[in-house]
Amino acid sequence: MNCYEHPIQPAVAQCPDCGKGLCAGCASTYSLPICNSCNKKRINAEKSGIIKELLLTYGGGILLGVLFARWTNAGLSFHLVYAIVSYGISIYVFSGIVPGWKTLTRITPAVFLFMPIIGWALYFIIKFCLSICLGLIMLPIRTVRNIHRLTTLQKIKA
Repeated sequence: MNCYEHPIQPAVAQCPDCGKGLCAGCASTYSLPICNSCNKKRINAEKSGIIKELLLTYGGGILLGVLFARWTNAGLSFHLVYAIVSYGISIYVFSGIVPGWKTLTRITPAVFLFMPIIGWALYFIIKFCLSICLGLIMLPIRTVRNIHRLTTLQKIKA
């Protein structure tokens, strides 16, 4: 097998995604032996995953936060400062659900538990409540980490 980019060079590695042959120069381009097109696909997939997470986090948080604040403030006439704080806290709390859930999913072991239906209901209720609490801490951390990773991926010339 020869390198797909340099046909006269013998292949010393194989791309794990598509199976193309890679010469020594192509195999050492990235930290793992992967062809340029598959590396671009991986970078684009990671970018779209980060953007989807940010949209889900803040889109869902703003939607649920505004609905909750309007529901709890219905019929009340408070000062503008109270309304801004009420909306801000609601949006922050509801935006933290996704980062909290993802953090809990990453922490818990990836094993399947055999439980009855009530066990699964309790499991998801407890996980949801814990994700709200953990999300208050993880929202800024995951946001900064995702934005930093997105800017790093934008700078990569694959």
